[in-house]
Formats: sequence, structure tokens, C-alpha cells
Amino acid sequence: MIQTGAAEYGPQTSGWNLNTGTGERTFLSPDIKFHTLFSTPPNIMLALSGIDSEHTTNLRVTVTPYDVEADEFNIMIKTWGDTLIYSVLVTWIAHD
Repeated sequence: MIQTGAAEYGPQTSGWNLNTGTGERTFLSPDIKFHTLFSTPPNIMLALSGIDSEHTTNLRVTVTPYDVEADEFNIMIKTWGDTLIYSVLVTWIAHD
């Protein structure tokens, strides 16, 4: 089975902290629920599809699947240094 989706995060999302401060900062997305339950935790592939960031600093960002379960998962977004990220769009593919 294959399922796909997209999620956008930024200041409108509770807990978003990548647009302020310096050093390592991490944002953990709200739960992303699958439309159909997998029999076991699926493999997740992520793609950074869009980003709005400060243009006067280097762009540093990672997107990683986190806490993958048969019915849901989260996306961990990290930045570091003086990078400021205002929003991201992440697309995903889940497959067993």
C-alpha cells in the first residue's frame, strides 16, 4: 500500500520556533494520520517542497520522519546556526 500527502508548517502552527533565535532548534509536527491503517509501521519518504527563509543568512534545514506507527507519524524539522525559517512545505510518501 502507498499513501501520500503534504503538510505546511509555520508561525500559524502551535510550537513553531524556527523563525526566532540562533543555535539548534527543532520543531515536531502534530500527528499526521494515515487515511488507511498500515499493518506495520510503513517506510516514510519526505521531500522539502517549499521553504520561506531569511535571505541574509545561510539556509540550514533537515526534515526527518519521527515516531512512525501503523496509523500515524510526525515530521521533525531542524535548523541551526543563525538560520531563520518562516515556513516549510513537506510532501511525504508512506509505503509498506
